[in-house]
Amino acid sequence: MKTRLATATLSFLLATTAASAQVLRVADLNTREIRDLDREKTVVFLQGGMLEEHGPYLPAFTDGYLSERLTAEVAAGVVAAKPGWKALLFPPVSIGASGYNEIGGKFSFPGTYAVRPSTLRAIYMDLASELGEQGFKWVMVVHVHGSPLHIGALDDAGDYFHDTYGGRMISLWGLIPVISGWGNAMSVMTAAEKQEDGASLHGGADEHSLMLHLKPELVAKDFTSATTVTGATMEASVAAANAEGWPGYLGAPRIATAALGRQIWNGFSAAALKSAVGILNGTDPASIERYMTYMLRNPIHQAWIKRADARDASHAERQQAWMAARKRKP
Repeated sequence: MKTRLATATLSFLLATTAASAQVLRVADLNTREIRDLDREKTVVFLQGGMLEEHGPYLPAFTDGYLSERLTAEVAAGVVAAKPGWKALLFPPVSIGASGYNEIGGKFSFPGTYAVRPSTLRAIYMDLASELGEQGFKWVMVVHVHGSPLHIGALDDAGDYFHDTYGGRMISLWGLIPVISGWGNAMSVMTAAEKQEDGASLHGGADEHSLMLHLKPELVAKDFTSATTVTGATMEASVAAANAEGWPGYLGAPRIATAALGRQIWNGFSAAALKSAVGILNGTDPASIERYMTYMLRNPIHQAWIKRADARDASHAERQQAWMAARKRKP
C-alpha cells in the first residue's frame, strides 16, 4: 500500500513538474530560446491589469490581481490539456482604458489611472504586429476589466492580428461564455442578498468576495460596515453613480464572503480555460458571442461610449496641439 501511494505521489509530482516546465516567461528567455519555440504549439499570454478605483475597501489593482491569477491558471491548464504545447507569459501590461468611474460621468477619480481607448488599441495592435512578424500564431489576452471601450480596443487588436497575420489573438474577458462563468456562479446568493446587491456593476459583493478569496490581506477590514449603494436596475445604479459623493462602488460590499469569492472564481476560471482550450482545438472565435456586442445594444453603454469617445478626441487634440507648439520652439 505504501509503495503504491509513494509511486502515485511521485507520478503526480513528475507530471506537475513537467507541466510547469512548459510554462515559460519571455522575460527570462534569450533570443535563441525564443527563436526555437514551435510557433504552432506556443500560446502567448498577454496579462493586463489596469489601476482602477474600486472604492474605499478594495485596492486599485484589483483587476490586475484577478488577471494575474487567471493568467497563471489558464496557462497551466492549457499545457496540461495540450501535451507538447508551451505557454509563453509576458510581463503584465498594467494599463487600461475607461475606469468604471466614467459610468457616473466622473472621468477623474482617485485610484484610476487610465490611458485613452485609442492609446490602448494602438499598444495592443503594436504588440500584435511584433508577435505576428515573429510568426506567433496563438495569443490569449487576459485583462479582467469590463468597460466597453477597453474591451472594444482589445477586440480590435485581436481582429487586426487575425486579418493581418492569420493567427488568433483572443481577449478572454471579451467572450460571453467567460463572463457567464462569473455571473452564473453568483446563483448561490440568496434572494435577499441578490436584492441588496442589486445591479452592482462595479465593486459590489462579487469583487469584494473575489478579493477576500484571493487577496484577503488587501481588503479593508471595515468593508462589513459599508453602506449599500445600488439600484434595482442598471439605470438606477447609474443614477447612483452620478450622485455627488459617490464612493466608487455599486453594490453591497458588506455581504461579501470568501466562500462566495471561491465559488465565483472557480466558475470564472473554469470557463476561461474551457474557452481557451476550445479555441486552440479549432473552435472559431467568430462563433462565440462577444461581450462588446451585448454592450453596444445597451443605451447606457452607448451613452458612455459617446462621452468617452468625445473625451478621447479632445485629449488627442490637446496633446497634438502641444506637440506642434513644442516643435516650433528653437
